[in-house]
Amino acid sequence: MSILVSMGDPKKSKILTAARSVFLRYGYKRVSMNDIAEAAGVSRPALYVLFKNKEEIFVGVFLQWVDEAVGAIQKEISTVATPEEKIERAFEIWAVRPFEMMMTSPEAKELAECSFPFAQTSLREGYKKFETTIVPVLASLAERHPTRELMAPEQIAHVLASAVRGFKQTATTPADLRQLIRELLMLCFSHALSDTKAGRRTPLKR
Repeated sequence: MSILVSMGDPKKSKILTAARSVFLRYGYKRVSMNDIAEAAGVSRPALYVLFKNKEEIFVGVFLQWVDEAVGAIQKEISTVATPEEKIERAFEIWAVRPFEMMMTSPEAKELAECSFPFAQTSLREGYKKFETTIVPVLASLAERHPTRELMAPEQIAHVLASAVRGFKQTATTPADLRQLIRELLMLCFSHALSDTKAGRRTPLKR
């Protein structure tokens, strides 16, 4: 299911914000449409005018969080100079901070991982938005080291995002996840640097 949420609609935004607090407190399965309507200060019929069911609201909450995270990333990476710092800051916001919430709240894990079958299309959409946000940073790294034949920035963004998504399944603490991300980025960036300095061109098999 793909849900397009109008973030410019104040009524929808208010309901989604209220729904997020309810989902984080009680978890998706325990929350009813009545709970959401009460938290948002609207009637149940009015709620159904804007959202057809609880699944659509949950997806809307997730996409709202994605937009907020992407906005925070764009603001944060504008404050640092190097591509390495920008990518590390991006993953801190996208992966580490939600992981910190997940460690203390199963309900937060439901929202951050968005693992329900009905939400998979929106989960992919969310990751695509994040990848698109870091593509310009990766492109600037490639421009800085033009003698190294790298994958396209879009491919690198997808590989990094997918790898970090897997790290969240194996990391035991936020510090552990942060270190795994740091080592992945060191591996990625140092490989580009070392090949550039050596003057090697090692095309990747496609």
